[in-house]
Amino acid sequence: MSTINIGNRREVFWDDFLIDTERTTAFPRLMQPIKREACFYFDQGGEKDCTISYPCIIQDAAGYKMYYIAWKNGALDLYDLDLDQLPCLCILESKDGIHWTRPDLNITVHPEYNKNNVILDHLVEGPYVFYDHSPICKAGEEYKLVTLAWKEENGKKVRDMLWCWVSGDGYHFEKKYPITGKGAFDSMNTIQWHDGKYVCFMRGYENNIRDIRVCYSDDFLNWTAPVQITFDDDKIYQLYTNNIIPYERAPHMLIGFPTRYNERQEWTPNNDQIGSSAVKLSVMSAQEKRSGLAATDSIFMCSRDGLKWHRHNEAFLTPGYEGEHNWVYGDCYFAYNFVDSGQDTYSLFAHERHRSLGLPKPLYRYEIRKDGFACMMADGTERVLVTKALTFEGNLLHLNFETSAYGYIYVDVLDADGNPLSPGRSFEIYGNHLDRKVWFADGSDFSKYAGKPVRLRFTMCDAKVYSFQFE
Repeated sequence: MSTINIGNRREVFWDDFLIDTERTTAFPRLMQPIKREACFYFDQGGEKDCTISYPCIIQDAAGYKMYYIAWKNGALDLYDLDLDQLPCLCILESKDGIHWTRPDLNITVHPEYNKNNVILDHLVEGPYVFYDHSPICKAGEEYKLVTLAWKEENGKKVRDMLWCWVSGDGYHFEKKYPITGKGAFDSMNTIQWHDGKYVCFMRGYENNIRDIRVCYSDDFLNWTAPVQITFDDDKIYQLYTNNIIPYERAPHMLIGFPTRYNERQEWTPNNDQIGSSAVKLSVMSAQEKRSGLAATDSIFMCSRDGLKWHRHNEAFLTPGYEGEHNWVYGDCYFAYNFVDSGQDTYSLFAHERHRSLGLPKPLYRYEIRKDGFACMMADGTERVLVTKALTFEGNLLHLNFETSAYGYIYVDVLDADGNPLSPGRSFEIYGNHLDRKVWFADGSDFSKYAGKPVRLRFTMCDAKVYSFQFE
């Protein structure tokens, strides 16, 4: 029997890695973010008649920066654009990650802006910016911009490859490093320094399916060949914008919020009645049939190695109740990254009216509990969550949980074979807290089990368990 060593790291219940599924009667549940306020409107220069794409948030010493692109005249098809119609990269700033302002930079002259927040003009697609914290990052290259690039041949644009621009201040970028030409790239392609190497997740395309691929580099100069990531289910659907992020509260976990692309084949009576039918018909007329027939939502996925992923097939974010401007191709594209509230929640951001021209585009803030992307739960029936055999370091158990007033949780320890060990179970746990300290009902802690193969059993009713950690 293998034993999982968790040390004193925080463990989450987003997948079944730690769960003994044969002994467990509690069940997994995907949680969903709560929509809050519209915290910004894209409404300056030509933005009302642009589509806004790929917001990307980074934190630096000055606060937060949000990069995004504005597609001129609502253009969306790269292959139908002249070189002077390519989108521009713009920036917003925030001290707290909630209230956003548009700086007047005038780095580049732009015909649709007087004072402007444009960083680069004539960009291509899917820009992603990250702040490089790696120990091998060169001075003056801390800000890295990754995007698909074009080259000009005989007055026409030809797709080049995935490139990296570098900057020392986050505003003035220089094209510097080629990454790879093996991929589709017309999406947001992300890079992080993770586990002692650079990891790049990019868009691929094979057999008419949009997929996600990964490659690695030790020095940012030499990259491995991209390989397709896999999932622990048999579903086949198409994913854009992987939005993969190392999770800071459990650094061994990677999480992602990819956009799921769903294309109906024909216009139906349902489309006649949907709230945004006029917008969808307009897009079909101006661009292509699929642009009006497709719709998008977002899912949540997680991984412990970056190659094999667990995904929740229920949507993490849906377009919501029908209105005049949603249920279109372009809904539910989360901004990359989220902002720590400093308390119990994270803020996530997504913009709306993606396909509607002539209107301001609102940027909405969403909130979700820390560690609360998914959980193991019990309904009004008492159920148990039993872990696989594990070893841990520490004396005290910390629990991130939620119950109703009626609900409860008890924790006890089993040996590796599943037999109960003394001194019995914990005191009754109820309430709603990110960090409830737990010990046994007789007042003893978990120290005598540290380093030994044991299982944890959570007996629960009308309750959710998000994560736990030993200290």
